Amino acid sequence: MTIHILFRLSLLALLISLAGCSTIQSAWDKTSDAYETYVDPKPEIDLDRRPGLSRNEQLLATQFSLMDQHLEEALRTLAPQDRFPPSAWFTAFLERFPWMTAVLAVDAQGRVLTSHPETPLKSVPVEALLEREWSMLHRDLQGFVEETPLGPEVIIAGPFFHDGAWQGLIIAHFDPRALTAFATASERLVLLTPETLLWTGVDQEATRKITEAPWENILRDRVHGRQSAETKTFLWLSRPIGTLQLIYALALPN
Repeated sequence: MTIHILFRLSLLALLISLAGCSTIQSAWDKTSDAYETYVDPKPEIDLDRRPGLSRNEQLLATQFSLMDQHLEEALRTLAPQDRFPPSAWFTAFLERFPWMTAVLAVDAQGRVLTSHPETPLKSVPVEALLEREWSMLHRDLQGFVEETPLGPEVIIAGPFFHDGAWQGLIIAHFDPRALTAFATASERLVLLTPETLLWTGVDQEATRKITEAPWENILRDRVHGRQSAETKTFLWLSRPIGTLQLIYALALPN
């Protein structure tokens, strides 16, 4: 089996595992060896390490890792919080992930129990989050996207309980631009969901074309591939946050 094929299979296994496990923690534990072996988390791009990869595949893998390792760490921190944590936990969360806009908790009626910071730069409505079914059987983290006057915001929500009864949500949210700041080639990246464009570092026309792709159909049986958009072709891969699919795309040179 070539390194090229092994990389694709390992990445596929990683994302499928992340989508199918009850918590992101357990999925990461099962796939961390493959991730660390085939996706280089260091900022340096060593094109000689994996001769089976093309330059573009190597670059996408590296950019994905530079951004997604921060997101994954935040998800792993949020996932175990199935009880309402003390105030110190919220403070420590923002200190650990300063690229997050805010972290807060609301009760089942949507009343804010605590917010760090108290008045965030962006605020997000919680009504749609509360409409989702939350219970001990439906407790996985879920991702959402909210359009705000300051641009789109990615929201991560997870339930907390008392004596097995759902009490409310712990919510963290961030500006996608904060995530792309960890990349070293952000000018070639596009970050999107099937419904919403989150970030673009390439020309607007090419971006518009890629957002018009039938992503719902594409993602039914694929987690990576190539997508043409007239003047550009994009190499892409997706990762789940609950049922939300976050798509990382790299514009290939003409």
